[in-house]
Order: sequence, then structure tokens, then C-alpha cells
Amino acid sequence: VKNRRSYHCPNCSHQIYPTKDTVFEKTTTPLSHWFYAIYLQTTTRNGVAAKELERQLDICYKTALRMAHQIKILMAKSEWQPLTGLVQIDECYIGGKMKNKHKSVRAEYIKNKKSSVDNKIGVMGFIGSGKVRIEVMEDGKTFKDRVRSNVDKSATLVTDSHSGYKGLDIEYFKHEIINHIKDEYLRDGFHTNTIEGFWSQLKRTIKGTHIQVSGRHLQKYIDEVAFRYMNKDRQATMFDTILSHVA
Repeated sequence: VKNRRSYHCPNCSHQIYPTKDTVFEKTTTPLSHWFYAIYLQTTTRNGVAAKELERQLDICYKTALRMAHQIKILMAKSEWQPLTGLVQIDECYIGGKMKNKHKSVRAEYIKNKKSSVDNKIGVMGFIGSGKVRIEVMEDGKTFKDRVRSNVDKSATLVTDSHSGYKGLDIEYFKHEIINHIKDEYLRDGFHTNTIEGFWSQLKRTIKGTHIQVSGRHLQKYIDEVAFRYMNKDRQATMFDTILSHVA
């Protein structure tokens, strides 16, 4: 499939390129390569590394990485609506373990009274109504601010006992707190097991497929996992869904 072929508008002298205003605009990589890369993303559980695209498509790593990131952007596109019904909320931290850092780095953290979480990037997740929404926490928003911007006031919230969620019962229909500190993981049918299962899938994808992800691009990788998670029962149409986000 050639991308450079243009069409002449019958009403003027301008040339029209079918790929204009899409992620394929100005690309010199054949569209058949792009479509195959998208297909690979829909047929794997833990994603496809850019190095794998480099090998399979016989392209340079820089091109493969750009293609991978652009496809992730397509996967992230969706119609935004606040989550309703029963919504599980949780946070996790992505990054290397402190014990794997150099002794001098660990000593610096101890000297500055930093915790093992300070070298990681916080991520907050919301699962409800069959939808997954994940935010990288790199701005100054509080936990409650993030809940307000992602969840409808009519929802029932289920969280752990983190103090950042305290007071949400006043604003929302109901707020169920599962106290993991006291080894409580299920109460009256309420739990956070679904969102915690998503964290497991995310970490397997990053550690198993991509090995390492920079904080700058972490949201793209999270959106990829979220897309695959929400469409896990519609694998036959995942390819078409991604292409529908092109225009």
C-alpha cells in the first residue's frame, strides 16, 4: 500500500492526500507496515515492544518506536463520560525497586528522608460500567480532585483506607472503604480486586514486554493496556476500532 498517492479534487487544482490530518500523514513507512503493527497490538495480551516491530518490519528502531507511540495514541481515543454505578478506585506506583539502586543513591534517599515510593510515578485508576480510566499523577491534584473529575456523583465508590479518599462519602451516593491494613479484602460483596487485577496486567506488560518505560511516555503505555482490557471480549473488532480512531 503506497501512502504518497494523491487524488486531484475535481473542483479545484489541489491535490488531496488520504492520510492528511491522520497519524499516517507525511510518513514514509508503507501503510501495510502500519496495519500489520496495529494487528500485532490486537493479537497479543501484553503488547508488542518497539524492538519486535523493528525486527518484524525490518525498519529502524526510531521508526518502530514512533509507530508504537502513535498507535497507542489511537488506542487511547474514546468518547469521554464520567463513570457511573459501582466504581473501584485504587492507586499504584510504577518504577524500579529501591533495593536495585546503587548504594550511593539509596544513601542519598535515606539522608533526605525520602521513602521508597519517591523514586516511582504514582498512577490512579478507576474501573466501573465496563470502562477503565487511568491517570498518571504528576500534577498537584489531590486524590479527591481526581475522583471528582472522573466519577459521576451518583456512583458508589469502593476504595482502600488511604486518607486521601476521606470525606468522599459526603459528595457521593456511597463510599465503601476496604481496610487492607486489617487484612480486609471483601465485605458485603464490595472489593477492589478488579482494579488490582488491572495493575497486575499493567506491570506484566511493562516489565515483561517493554522492560522499561520513561515517565514522559507512561500514560501512552497505560492507555494501551486499558484499551486492550476494555476490549478483551471483542478481539475480532479491535483492529477496526483502532482504525476508526484515525480520522
